[in-house]
Amino acid sequence: MKKVGILVLLAVTLLLSGCRGSQLPPNTVHSPEDLYGRLIGVLEGTSGSRFAGEVGVARAFTHGEELLAALRTGSVDAVVMELATAERLISRARNVTILHEPLISYDLRIAVAKENTNLLAAVNSALASLSADGTLNSLRDKYFIGADFTYAPPETAFTRPGYLTVAVPLGFPPYAFEDDYGNLIGMDIDVARAVVDIIGVDLVIAEFDAHELVTAVWFGRADLALGFTPDSRYYGLVNFSYVYAHSTQAIIVRR
Repeated sequence: MKKVGILVLLAVTLLLSGCRGSQLPPNTVHSPEDLYGRLIGVLEGTSGSRFAGEVGVARAFTHGEELLAALRTGSVDAVVMELATAERLISRARNVTILHEPLISYDLRIAVAKENTNLLAAVNSALASLSADGTLNSLRDKYFIGADFTYAPPETAFTRPGYLTVAVPLGFPPYAFEDDYGNLIGMDIDVARAVVDIIGVDLVIAEFDAHELVTAVWFGRADLALGFTPDSRYYGLVNFSYVYAHSTQAIIVRR
């Protein structure tokens, strides 16, 4: 009888220990301001890495589940990623949530040289068409929630002599990056192709650092630029197109 009592006590002790071990560390991030100086988890090579690194210490992970596991165990204080990706990632996850206030939220536009008003009008006309026929929404769904969509040039597309050089920052999925075969892919790449297809010239992609995109257009090294973060320093240097997408860098924390 005494032996049975000892076994029961041992089982209860192990059960209680397991419960304590499964408890999450307390959440310490309740607003974007709380991220400063914190260890922030991001998906490797994404735009979230850039924004997280500006306020704290970014720690990159290859897979989303690995990233959430690090958040639950306290290996990182919070996670930063594109809102649509975050919503999909935590849809089946427990004990984590998205803060109401994002780290940053901004419209994505195309930069065009101020003196090239004809090109700006052509770009805006192309974006209006791509918005009306659903191409822009389909591209966003493809790159942010994994929808099955492949951009194809319209059957009425034509190409006249000439080309447009489009500046993008490579290495920032899902906007612009290389696939396993070295092909340039991403939402910005497809948007650029679609716009240039409507304008009717060839497309040349040029890689620039993210902080050099607008100045590349300003100095004439590129005709267009995609993938930059709006900044008051750019006002007056170039013109900006209609919005082609909206980006929200969400913050995921422990409940």
